[in-house]
Amino acid sequence: MQLKQKLKQMIQKSPLIWRAYFRVKTEILRITNLRYYWYDITQNYKAMNWRTSDPKRAIISSELIFLYHKLEKGLVMPGPKRLFGLEPARSLMEILNKWDTRNLASDPVYLGALGTLQSYHDRILEFNLDEKDVILSDVKAFLINHDCQRGAYNTPCKLMTIDTSQNSDHKHFKTLMEARRSVRNFIDKPVPREILLDSISMAQLSPSACNRQPWDIKIVSDPEMKKKLLSHQNGNAGFGHLAPHIAVISADASCFFGVIEKPEPYIDGGLFSMSLILALKANNVSSCCLNWCVRPKTDKAAHKLLNLAPSQRIIMLMAIGYAPEDTSVPRSPRRDVNDIVSFI
Repeated sequence: MQLKQKLKQMIQKSPLIWRAYFRVKTEILRITNLRYYWYDITQNYKAMNWRTSDPKRAIISSELIFLYHKLEKGLVMPGPKRLFGLEPARSLMEILNKWDTRNLASDPVYLGALGTLQSYHDRILEFNLDEKDVILSDVKAFLINHDCQRGAYNTPCKLMTIDTSQNSDHKHFKTLMEARRSVRNFIDKPVPREILLDSISMAQLSPSACNRQPWDIKIVSDPEMKKKLLSHQNGNAGFGHLAPHIAVISADASCFFGVIEKPEPYIDGGLFSMSLILALKANNVSSCCLNWCVRPKTDKAAHKLLNLAPSQRIIMLMAIGYAPEDTSVPRSPRRDVNDIVSFI
């Protein structure tokens, strides 16, 4: 028997010494695990910074969205019409010129920015909001040289309403929520790519900070790659290998301008993940969230395996597939609603 094991057994014979030993051990582990926080700090410092000489596509597209969403919000504000958004509009035109050099003029983000600028121009003109010509001429000159698909990308648009006269939408959503369960058994049948893409496109409608949509999803279906990936996650024993697909959901921290936004990759990635789960269920596809609570060493190994950029924050893995007939799932009762609600 090893010396360490013998000492441990001796200590356990004295409850007083054992409790003291356990408290000291726990505190030492807490201190040594501070290095995990340092890992987060260094990763956020590197990624959450838009002040770079040659920004990558994720950064320039996020900055575009961040700016034109300010104009979008201003265009739907209630109250008297007024001139607003001078600085965002100027910055937007400057960045659009940079985007143009990257030959991405068919990109929805680029077209969305142009459509918003066009709508901004039309609002100023319609209500004569710029009598001193502070910005109108600049916007007009810019739009002359930039083609915009009018109508398709103009903003704002009408809010879609739901017919609740028969409570059909409420009923369908409640049924979907009740039917959605974490499944840990799958048949050996892949989900067609078109169904996966349909579900993902619905999940893309999830809200995100300033509509920056930082999420990324990789669908791993290769058996050997799945095995390597699942070896880094400690909650899939006994069933993970049965899932025909493992989704890796991540969010790009470089879509955010500074450390003040550090929670956003996880918030936006979580919103996307929940939407994807429901979209999959709407297509009768089952799923199970696999948490990504891992050490920095494991996180780095997964990034290397998947060829993920360091700025990508892995939110979770997700087992995806078709459940067998008569599949059993945990009942998992929910807390009483009054335990979690306060009306102030």
